[in-house]
Amino acid sequence: MGSVCKICGQNTKYLIHKYDALCCISCNEWLEKACSNPECPFCSGRPETPYEAYYLLSEAEIGSAGRKKRWRCDNYQHKTDGMRKHIKRRKHIKRRKHIKRRNEL
Repeated sequence: MGSVCKICGQNTKYLIHKYDALCCISCNEWLEKACSNPECPFCSGRPETPYEAYYLLSEAEIGSAGRKKRWRCDNYQHKTDGMRKHIKRRKHIKRRKHIKRRNEL
C-alpha cells in the first residue's frame, strides 16, 4: 500500500490481505481495530502486532524478500530505543541507590 502513517509520518503503511487490515510497520501497530465477532475469518485469527502477522505469512503472501528486509530495517529502531530506555532505567536505579546510601550515613 505504501501510504503515509498518521501516527509516525513514515511511508510504511501496508494492507495485510490475510487479515484485511491496515498496519504501519514502523509503529508496529494495527491502524484498524479488529471486530468483536469471534466467527470473523479475518479478525478472529489476527495476531497482537503486525510484526507477528508478517512473520506468520508465507513468502507467497508477503511478496518480495526486499519488503521483508525493509520490515527488519524499519523495526531495528524499536530495538535500539528499548536498549536506551533500559540503560536509562539502570542509571536511574543506580543513582537512587547511591542517594539512599548517602542519606543513611
